Amino acid sequence: MNKTVISSVVACFLMFGLNACKKVGCTDPAALNYDANSVDDDGSCVYLSDNLTVKFHSKLGTENFAYDSDALTASGRKVRIINAQMYMSGFALNGQNGELILDDSYLLVRPETVSYNLGYAPLGTYSTVSFSVGVDSAANHEDPAVWESDNPLSSNNPYHMHWGWNTGFIFFAVEGYVDTSATMNGATNAPFSFHIGLDKNLVRLAFVDEISVTTEGAIIELDIDWLKLFNGTNMTSEIPTRSTDSFNNPDLATLVRLNVDDAFRLH
Repeated sequence: MNKTVISSVVACFLMFGLNACKKVGCTDPAALNYDANSVDDDGSCVYLSDNLTVKFHSKLGTENFAYDSDALTASGRKVRIINAQMYMSGFALNGQNGELILDDSYLLVRPETVSYNLGYAPLGTYSTVSFSVGVDSAANHEDPAVWESDNPLSSNNPYHMHWGWNTGFIFFAVEGYVDTSATMNGATNAPFSFHIGLDKNLVRLAFVDEISVTTEGAIIELDIDWLKLFNGTNMTSEIPTRSTDSFNNPDLATLVRLNVDDAFRLH
């Protein structure tokens, strides 16, 4: 070490003490400007906000989703969907440091929109993503007016789905027309309506996938096959076979809700 360097170090100790000679900078590994050589944090950390995106690719079987178009259910019955949307909540990632719960992660997913922002996740690698189809019990019984206007749960949302305080939100809705003929070769002209809600019909899903959150962010991609929601149904001219608001036709609601798990898969 030359005399100039030695003199500088000695001067630092004499003038300011040992602590003042430690390098300062950003000490948070999750920050974009993390400095592993810094000992004291100087408040300069910079974070990438809104770095986590989820994409839902809507399908009708093997085809891309299309409104007002005839599609065949697994039983061979023709349906024509004119409205489809679902609430999702409670997104979480699981990694080496345990579970990361994404705060206030509520989405209202519609087939015409693919990409949704989930907020911020610390940089790192995660092995599992989980979420609920529906709205968690606490939020389900909140007044929709308490949410900010841009929140999917807000009553200001043009696609807002809410029955009332006691019953809460409609977790997902699928509406349209079906061919109810016995031979299943007639016209899709009989209306059907699936409105699934109530706390007991919340569905928790989890998918194992390597998710690397880098400085450029991360994208999670899933498929939703809306036709899978019809599995096991036998929609006829009898209205109870093709219409439920959950509380007034719980058997059909349960059948549709049990199909949710099969409707989702990794893209």
